Amino acid sequence: MKSTALRLVTAAAATMIAGTSLLFSAPSATAANAPYANCPAWALCLYKDGGGAGSKVILTPPPTGSSSQMVYLIGKHFLDGQAADNQTSSWLNNSQCAIEFYDDPNGNLHPSFLDSAPSWNWGLTHDYAYGTPQAYLNDRVSSLRFYNC
Repeated sequence: MKSTALRLVTAAAATMIAGTSLLFSAPSATAANAPYANCPAWALCLYKDGGGAGSKVILTPPPTGSSSQMVYLIGKHFLDGQAADNQTSSWLNNSQCAIEFYDDPNGNLHPSFLDSAPSWNWGLTHDYAYGTPQAYLNDRVSSLRFYNC
């Protein structure tokens, strides 16, 4: 009987030690992503929050050699499910394309030009969050044009 009790106490202690070590070695489930994290190569990522934070929309440009492609954000959603139209606060261009950003909610003939990114400039970022020089552009991007791909 003593040996059974001793084995149970030993097993309980070992389980407790293993559980404690897992508790302290596991990464936090609430840890924030690094700024501009997880944007695939050959893509444009639009981030909901400034500094490349928050949820993102991943847009794939047309193939190399394409002349131009318009993308309207109406109907596009961030990975968290929220609508992307007029909600972009920062972006990262990992594509080979040049990009023009517009405030053009309905595909009007005269969109308002907001910003651009030159072609072949991987890793270029812009931030429109409050407190940045271009804060007046925060949450205004509603369409964009990929060109010179």
